[in-house]
This record gives sequence, structure tokens and C-alpha cells, in this order.
Amino acid sequence: MRVKAPRTLVMFPKDHEIVVYNYLTRDAITCAPADIYWLTIAPEWTPVEELLARHPHIEPQSLRQEIIRLVEAGILLQEDSASARTEAIYQQSWELGIAAAVFHFSLLDNDYGDHSESVKKQKQRALGDPSPDLLWKNLNGSTPLPGQPRPAASQLFDIMRRRRTIRNVRPEALTLEDLGECLFAGLGVTSFVRTETGVLPLKMTPSGGARNPFEAFVWARNVDGLTPGLYHYSALQHSLEKTAAPPAASPMELVKGQEWANAMPAIIFLVAVLGRTTWKYSDPNAYRVVLIEAGHIAQNIMLACASSNLTACPTAALSHAQISAMLALKDITETPVYALLVGKPGENLDTLISPDKAPRLA
Repeated sequence: MRVKAPRTLVMFPKDHEIVVYNYLTRDAITCAPADIYWLTIAPEWTPVEELLARHPHIEPQSLRQEIIRLVEAGILLQEDSASARTEAIYQQSWELGIAAAVFHFSLLDNDYGDHSESVKKQKQRALGDPSPDLLWKNLNGSTPLPGQPRPAASQLFDIMRRRRTIRNVRPEALTLEDLGECLFAGLGVTSFVRTETGVLPLKMTPSGGARNPFEAFVWARNVDGLTPGLYHYSALQHSLEKTAAPPAASPMELVKGQEWANAMPAIIFLVAVLGRTTWKYSDPNAYRVVLIEAGHIAQNIMLACASSNLTACPTAALSHAQISAMLALKDITETPVYALLVGKPGENLDTLISPDKAPRLA
């Protein structure tokens, strides 16, 4: 058996110990500072027998057991294991540096508390630690701005005001036109631009370097004109291609147990193809740019829905591995980032207060 230390370890102090964390596998152990030595004994693939020979002062069976323990803990890699293959793929394809990698891989498939737990936690915290102000006021001497949009902008502002996340939907099908408008608003190609490095697509949302790293997949559950199943949206062709039958999982399983998802007739998954962006930008900030772009796309989809009297409910609470398998994403640089669940809104159960009647804010 040959082993080596992963290239994906980070370490930080905790009390009088060191936490060793493999951000690619999310395995972690704590150890004494002196034990860090054992993470340096095999920077490349090394036979265990060679490691034993290098340390004749240590009882061989004891050292062998310790090496096996570190392999099982994900802190040493065994050659030809699944973890070793994953790291090899990572080394070959990840271009955004360690900072972005720690953030990205550490957040995949995290658990989320349910709504009741969140409300309980917020109420408990508010008893001794009130929420920070959600709005800041200007000091004396500020300049008032006109309160109403100009007539030419009034229709746009009306649509923006009507955009709300309404998770209570009616059991009705979406039309193909409704779905098509939502997808085109978020990802549709409007023109191309010729640059020194090639011809780049332009859309209705800004994209860093016009690299346009997002693809959309749709789970059509109740859409007139589409048989239920999974579809890929081609922004270039403005078309849908069926890629798979409906998944066995329920919608709520894919969005971390949010039960309202089960009533939605369509789910749009925004998948980042990071290689498009890293072809031009390889610094960690490029990862942040990709995430910001997901927000641009989602907002356009939500405004298109509001214009058609639909609701689009965004969520980043995703079961990443399950969605990636469902969409047949092969590469670790192809990753689901955001989902929008679209339907025909029922009654808005939120208690709305107009700004002029809102409680006085500190």
C-alpha cells in the first residue's frame, strides 16, 4: 500500500491543539502540534513499508495502525482510492486557488435547520442580543429624492414592486410561453460582440468578462407542452432538450427539506460551469464574481415571473451531490449554485406593512 498527504489540507489552532481539515473531503481531526510531523512524512506516494523503515525507533505495528487511522480519517490518502482519484481531478481542474476552494467545497451539502428551529433560535437570541438595524438612516442635512418614478419608468417599477417570493402556489400548470420567457430573461442571448480574443455572447445580465458561466436545467413537473422530466435549456438556441425522466427524489429533498417545494410545477437549476470563467480569470475573486452573476440571472427570472403574474422562489439551500448526479454533471467544476421554483401564486400569507405605517426604526 502506498500513501501520501493530500494537497488539500489546511490547519488552524484550537485551544492547545491543531485542527487538520481536508476541505475537499471535509474530514477533520485534532492533534497535538508535534503530531503535524506525521503529515509531512509522505508528500508523494510512498510505500508504507518505506515509512516503517524510516522510523526504526517506533514499533512497526503501532506505526502501521496510526497510518491506517489517518487514512480512514481522510488525512492521508491511499493510492487508487476514491479520495485519491477525487484529489487528482481537483489538482487537474481547479484553477481558483485555495481560498475559493475552501469556501466552495466546505459549503457543499451542508445541513440546514427547519423553519421552526430558525424562528426559535432567533427569538432566543433576541432576548439578550437584539437584531442589528436592517436599515440605516441618514443624518440631518440629507437631500430628499423624488418619491415617484417618471412616467417612462413607471411600468418597470410596478413590476419590481410586485415581485414577491410567494411559496403558496395554486395547483395549476405553467404554460410553455411562461417558462420560455423566464429562461430567456435570465439566460437568453441577445447579441454577440467581437473582441480581440474571440466572439462573446451578450445577455440581459452582466457577466464578468462576458464568460457567461451559467447553464440552466429545468425539472418540468406540470408544464403544458412538456412531458414531465428534466430538461436542459440552450440559451444559444432558446430551446429545451429532455435529458432524463422525472427523478425519484421529491423536490423538497433537493432543497434541504423545504416542504413548499413539492407544490411547484417547475424548478430551474442554475449550474455554474467554472471553467468558462477560469479560462480568463484564475484568481479567487473570480469565484465571487460567478456567485454574484447567479443573483443577476435570478433577479431577471423573478422579474419576468412578476410580469406574468407568476412567483419564482429562489433558494441556495441545495442538496448539491444529489442534484449533480440527477443532472449528470461529471466535473467538480460544474456545480449547482442556485434554484428557482416557479408557479402560479396563491394568497400571499405575509403580513405586509406600507412604509408610511411601518414601526419607527432605530
